[in-house]
Amino acid sequence: MADIDRRPEADKPHVLIVYYSFSRQTAHVAATMGHRLRERGCEVSEAPLEFTDAHYGKRFASRPMRWPIVKIVSMLPAQIRRRCGDITIPEAAARGEYDLVVVGSPTWWLTTCMPVRSYLHHGAATRALASTPFATFTTSRRYYRGNLNTMRELGIENGGVFVDSTRFVAGGNQVMSMWSWLAFMRHDVERSRSFGVRMPKPNLKVDYERQATAFIDRVAESLSFPSPLAAADPRGA
Repeated sequence: MADIDRRPEADKPHVLIVYYSFSRQTAHVAATMGHRLRERGCEVSEAPLEFTDAHYGKRFASRPMRWPIVKIVSMLPAQIRRRCGDITIPEAAARGEYDLVVVGSPTWWLTTCMPVRSYLHHGAATRALASTPFATFTTSRRYYRGNLNTMRELGIENGGVFVDSTRFVAGGNQVMSMWSWLAFMRHDVERSRSFGVRMPKPNLKVDYERQATAFIDRVAESLSFPSPLAAADPRGA
């Protein structure tokens, strides 16, 4: 990757983590990765997208969510058509000169969520990703491949250099996991039972922090970023 190393060795690697998160699960993963990168001596910009679309965004304006199943199903036509919508892009996600960009998206109806897809079709993403290594991650119930494939393809179209990807999934089978998540969105708290039925946890598995740390370490090492020990001690002792 020497051909895309644009910074003196003495400088900190600069990393952008851009994502959308309504239920805060993608945000938790992004924060864990950001924390680990800072331990490695990186300068990290976390850039959450805001879904401000007048038609679609208002469905995700607040929590708890009334009638979550209706609002989730109502996104199906737009997701099938791969529609884009209005978003607010943080300034950090609209500039370039990063050493790594990490893009995270929840999976909506088998593919990348509308806010992240909209970002990847925006000129801001071209500026951030041009000739830059990038990695991707998804949060989902089960079906993550379409999401990862879309982010990889759009990132490459923006001039990025794909490095790696991973996924984070919730516990339980597809039906029970979705049931638990809908109950969580309805009440904004975890429910251990619904109508007398024991529920799996609605969100990320308990080991997501370990997984996120291991993944971002692998990405950082592939780009020769400083190790956590070297970052803590300039002598590398």
